[in-house]
Amino acid sequence: MIHFNELKHGNHVMVRNEDTWMEGVVHHINPDDGGQVEVTTGVQTNWYSIPEIESIPLSEQQLLRFGFEKEVMESGNMKFKHGAFRVLAGPTKLFTDFLMWYREEKSHITYPMTVHQFQNRYEAMVKIPLE
Repeated sequence: MIHFNELKHGNHVMVRNEDTWMEGVVHHINPDDGGQVEVTTGVQTNWYSIPEIESIPLSEQQLLRFGFEKEVMESGNMKFKHGAFRVLAGPTKLFTDFLMWYREEKSHITYPMTVHQFQNRYEAMVKIPLE
């Protein structure tokens, strides 16, 4: 389950619209009235409560959509580059045990990271939103 306090403007999430889950982007966050989040999908913009919002697992496809370039290393590891920001993932545990760094700041992630968590960590390190 996603936590309300983790969400920021520009985060990519999944929302439940009737019985269908759709990917969307957070536009506004309203902490009043139990917490509502305005999300725009390719179809509509609507307000959702936390039980109607899910995180998206981080994947190679998601990084490529954000403009990262992929480089396969001789070791089989994969390096994803976005400016001076780097992600180094092994061939088997892609996004459950990997390194990410920007200049001298490094993080070793040892859990299944989600897209919105990655976006927030990227912004904390680079000081620019990843949208």
